[in-house]
Amino acid sequence: MDEQKLREKRISDKLSLDTLPYKLKNNSFKSLGLEISNFLHYVFSKQKKTESLRWCFKNIKRVKIFLQIFHANESGKEIYKEEIAKNIPEYSYKTIARIIDDGIQSGHFELLTPDGIKGSDNKIKNIRPSEKLIIDFLNLSIEVIAYMDKNQPK
Repeated sequence: MDEQKLREKRISDKLSLDTLPYKLKNNSFKSLGLEISNFLHYVFSKQKKTESLRWCFKNIKRVKIFLQIFHANESGKEIYKEEIAKNIPEYSYKTIARIIDDGIQSGHFELLTPDGIKGSDNKIKNIRPSEKLIIDFLNLSIEVIAYMDKNQPK
């Protein structure tokens, strides 16, 4: 058996293919890899459509911070710089604060009191994604779901 076939067998043997919701034809992980690659290219091309998503997806730090803020917003929980820094310990508070401040200045994040009304107390800094960012992210997610449904193996 040549080295390429041995390599493919070693890879295939270590994949959790039994957890897929469908069987791969001929147990071909290469076709799965191609579909995943196509899917990721699709997602990245779609997220570049809007300025707010381009800003959020510029690097992994921004993505992680955005997801913390988005999750808190959708869960109805308060989120502050300190809480985000606690939840993402691989980055310094200073780095996280700088990214959040940049997001606020560029209009991608906003500071709202917990009940959603802008307050006059500068100490209250409950961070929320902007309406535009929420709409863009949810529209991207809807497109991703539609892509997955359309391309699901029959």
